Amino acid sequence: MRLIIASLVAVACCSPATFAFQTSGTARAKSSVRACSLLTKELIKTVTPEDTKALDIYFTGAPEEDSLGAGGTDCAYGGIAIQIDPNFSYDTFKRQTGWEHAEPVVGLGDEALFHDNIGEWAELIVRSGAHLLTIRMDVPRGRTAESIKPNVIALAKALLPKIQ
Repeated sequence: MRLIIASLVAVACCSPATFAFQTSGTARAKSSVRACSLLTKELIKTVTPEDTKALDIYFTGAPEEDSLGAGGTDCAYGGIAIQIDPNFSYDTFKRQTGWEHAEPVVGLGDEALFHDNIGEWAELIVRSGAHLLTIRMDVPRGRTAESIKPNVIALAKALLPKIQ
C-alpha cells in the first residue's frame, strides 16, 4: 500500500500541470510587494461580485499568504487568490491544459488572458513589463465567469500600478 501511495505522489509531482507551475521561464522581476498587503478587505469590497452575506463568511478567516520562489508571493482572501511574480512565465502558464481557449484582454498590461475555469473560477493572467500577475476569483452561485469578468479586470487595474 505504501508503494502505491508513493507512486501516486511521484506521478502527481511530475504531471504537466504541476510541472508548469514549477518551471521557470524567462527572467522575471523579483517583487518586493507582498500580495496580502495589496489584497485588502477594502479593495475586495470594491471589486467582488459576492453579496454581503458571502463576504461576511469569507472575511471570518484571515488572509493566507505564501512565498513563491525568488521574490514571488500569493494571497488568498475574500474568495480571491492573487499571485505576484510567481516562479513561472506567462508563456508557460498559457500553455497549460485548459487555456487553449482563453480570451485575450486588450489594454491590460502588455498582454493578458481571461479564462473560465470549469465555471467555478474566473482567472486572469497579466504580464506587465517584467512582472506577472494572476487572479482567480470565485464565481458566485447563479453567475458565470463571463459575468464577473469586469470584476476581475477591475481588480487587475487596481493592482497593476502597485506592483510596477
